[in-house]
Amino acid sequence: MDSRSIIAEPAKKLNWLDLPHDVTLMIIGKLTTFHILTSAQFVCRKWWRICMDPLIWRTINMCDIGIPNSVDYKLEKMCRHAIDRSCGQLVDISIEYFGTDDLLKYIIDSGCHKLRRLRLVQCFYEILDKGLCEMAEKLPLLEELNITLCPRVSSIALEAIGRGCPLLKSFKYNHGGKKATFAIAQNMSNLRHLQLVENRYLDNSGLSAILDGCPHLESLDLRRCCNVKLEGILRTRCDEKVKDMKDPDAPLDDFEFWGLCFESIYDDAVYDYLREKRWVQEREARRINSGSSREKKNKAKSKSKKKR
Repeated sequence: MDSRSIIAEPAKKLNWLDLPHDVTLMIIGKLTTFHILTSAQFVCRKWWRICMDPLIWRTINMCDIGIPNSVDYKLEKMCRHAIDRSCGQLVDISIEYFGTDDLLKYIIDSGCHKLRRLRLVQCFYEILDKGLCEMAEKLPLLEELNITLCPRVSSIALEAIGRGCPLLKSFKYNHGGKKATFAIAQNMSNLRHLQLVENRYLDNSGLSAILDGCPHLESLDLRRCCNVKLEGILRTRCDEKVKDMKDPDAPLDDFEFWGLCFESIYDDAVYDYLREKRWVQEREARRINSGSSREKKNKAKSKSKKKR
């Protein structure tokens, strides 16, 4: 037998441009918004056209970018650009670090009233009650909401969310503040899933109010809610009512932000973010001042030449 006949032919190189449009659309859709806007859309003209398709922007994910990138890339401006590309078709948006009340207003003003899932994570001091109250009035289809490590959000916003978003079924309010449990119990009766990790103000009376006010509750996460004592009648009620229950002393292995549950680590994260943000702002100010100084010198030189 000819030895050449048994040697396998080299595999053909895959040409990404030959992939069907819907397959390419699916692949690009798996990328984060940050990677699409900073790299994927510049691969070729075909990918550029696909990245302009509003279907790509039904989901905007701007989490897990890291603190340095979050302050260095002007992510709020980038996020607004992605919202514009959705052409009002946005249904799912996740924002970390750079969320502001102005950005929430921009989402609404852009006609994104079909939003079903909103995730706000570590928006340290920029997301306030006012922004969420105004937004809640325009999101009647919202079903999932995650507010984690946003310390300026209080029960005032939760009450407005409960009234304005009657279809809300899943709510995560981790590291929450005072009166939050009663705002949830009185205004979010359709909840199926509730996560309240590290709520230092939740006690047995607040938990009882939630069990009374949220009759459809299927899962409840109370990890590190140190003032809740699950025993006696309250323990029995939870066991009978809630299918998936995480007690206050349950491990935090699968909680994405478990490290920030410790106050010193959280304070360090806030400090790192604010320091990076201030450094970038100072660098930008120096660049602008340097540019204006050069412009003044050039004008002065041109004037002197004209006089000559």
